[in-house]
Amino acid sequence: MAFAIMIYHLVSWQIYHPQAGSILGNLGIYGVSIFFVLSGLSMGVVYNNYIKDLYSSYVFFVRRLFRLLPLLWIAIAIVVGIDFILRGEIDIYKVFLNITLLFGFIAPSEYINIGAWSIGNECVYYAFTPLLIMLYAKNKHLGNLAVLLTVAIGMYFTFYLLDPSKSLSEQWNIYINPFNNMYLYTLGLALYYNFHDINLKKTSYFLIVVSSLVFITFPVSGDQIEIVSGYTDIIFSLAAVALTLGFYKLEINLPNWFAKPFANLGEATYGVYLLHPVVYIFTKKLGGDPILCVVITSILTIIAANISYKFYEKPWIKIGKKVTTVKLKDVKTV
Repeated sequence: MAFAIMIYHLVSWQIYHPQAGSILGNLGIYGVSIFFVLSGLSMGVVYNNYIKDLYSSYVFFVRRLFRLLPLLWIAIAIVVGIDFILRGEIDIYKVFLNITLLFGFIAPSEYINIGAWSIGNECVYYAFTPLLIMLYAKNKHLGNLAVLLTVAIGMYFTFYLLDPSKSLSEQWNIYINPFNNMYLYTLGLALYYNFHDINLKKTSYFLIVVSSLVFITFPVSGDQIEIVSGYTDIIFSLAAVALTLGFYKLEINLPNWFAKPFANLGEATYGVYLLHPVVYIFTKKLGGDPILCVVITSILTIIAANISYKFYEKPWIKIGKKVTTVKLKDVKTV
């Protein structure tokens, strides 16, 4: 999905803007939606037995910040630095909102880096995650009811706030409101609590094939508002959830030579998503063939993302775990 979004952006900037109904046009929007579903599912898998009270919630937040902030700060510094060199101006308040990740809560449209709006959304969802996990721990039905509430809010955006007669770009601020996409994250969390102990070995293939066909062949065209509003949004959102569930429950053994490169790319996903617009700032200066620019930017982004994860992000993740583990021991001692 990260790779698809990167290609979508690069093609949009260099060649043409993919419309609704095309694979790139669909995944350019719903690739991020699948990110949200995957994120909710991942939080359920990792933290279902950990978040139990205020302190474990605090640890969750701290570790999330150590995961998100270090690379984001680098990306912000590059973009703000280049903008200052070219224009001689810095919006201090906007920078503050971004480096603290507060923009997701206060002003979702005030993101600096392309695509960073989704990171702001994620932080809002993280704020609700401990409550949702504790609700599920108490009673699965309570957790599901909370998720259904977020679905109802999402449907309000889909059917009432987003106007299909206007383009998505005209309504971008409405679309990136965290509560518009929150149901995707909470449905991802619900996938864990409702399916983690259910065997869907055969069904998983069906879910993957059918949901993929929706993104590839569903009859829709025109502006991308067509796939994020009305009943079409429901179909594509269900496909995003089904695709995630299909891969979550898929049981398949892959040879190491094939699986390891994808595992590495998976670990570097955050870098691929956040760094490709930064890399493009420099590669577009080369000019030349647009397709070559897309290829070069993609290759350099994947290399940069892997280097960033191994030598920069991973050490920060370890520091976050170390800091919270030490404090947890201190609390137990007291």
